[in-house]
Amino acid sequence: MEYIEFNIKLNPRAPFSEILSAKLNEIDFEAYVEEGDILKAYIQSDLLNLDAAKQVILDVSDLCKISYTFNKIEKKNWNQEWENSFKPVFINNNCLIRADFHKENLDVEHEIIITPKMSFGTGHHETTSMIMNRMFDINFKNKSVLDIGTGTGVLAILASKLKAKKTVACDVDEWAYKNAIENSILNSVSDIDFFHGDHTELEEKFKFDIVLVNINTNTILKNIDSYIMLMSTKSQILLSGFLDPDVKTIKDKILDLGFKLIYENNKNKWQMLHFIRE
Repeated sequence: MEYIEFNIKLNPRAPFSEILSAKLNEIDFEAYVEEGDILKAYIQSDLLNLDAAKQVILDVSDLCKISYTFNKIEKKNWNQEWENSFKPVFINNNCLIRADFHKENLDVEHEIIITPKMSFGTGHHETTSMIMNRMFDINFKNKSVLDIGTGTGVLAILASKLKAKKTVACDVDEWAYKNAIENSILNSVSDIDFFHGDHTELEEKFKFDIVLVNINTNTILKNIDSYIMLMSTKSQILLSGFLDPDVKTIKDKILDLGFKLIYENNKNKWQMLHFIRE
């Protein structure tokens, strides 16, 4: 399989490489490697829409200086690329995310082991870490949880460790779905129902106390009504995956649907919102 490699130089790189990666995700880019001030972004050659990629880069160039080149490459060993760059990350004093090749840490209450593949959600990204931090302030005991767009499964795994009664996690990406199952096994977690597909495939008779959504703005706005159909009375929803300019649109939409905002956070232009159903 042939890939296209974009070498994108950003000045400054942080936090704009994360912003650029999120936007490229929406047009089928699937892997990223950071080297100094360069973001290497990869996409299958038959999926590349060059005009769309150029437009994304142009949009981010309003925020920082950008230059880029691109070329065809042979298929990479993505797992090796991730292993070379994946470092343990502390979410807080109680939680550490690491790979199985990292040394065990006995000083934290919760260790989550993640196999570093292309799936989103290693804890390094601001959106994942903000949701996980907030999860420690929520009582998950005996609660039912839905993790939409589970990625590596890290949020669902944490929900299980926080004593959720039932956790369902879904992802439309088959790679992510399989990776999430592998990670649950690594963490000796067997009470999560993973499925490959969209949350709309769940019957409306299923009602969840806590819904976790770490996806992009367009997907959230498109699907918010269907999220709510799966929520019980007084249920809570944590949302992230979007940037500063999108906060008001998302907030207004959910407030109009009868929810109350009880917490919000931001980190390097990324946002997280926590609502409760009134």
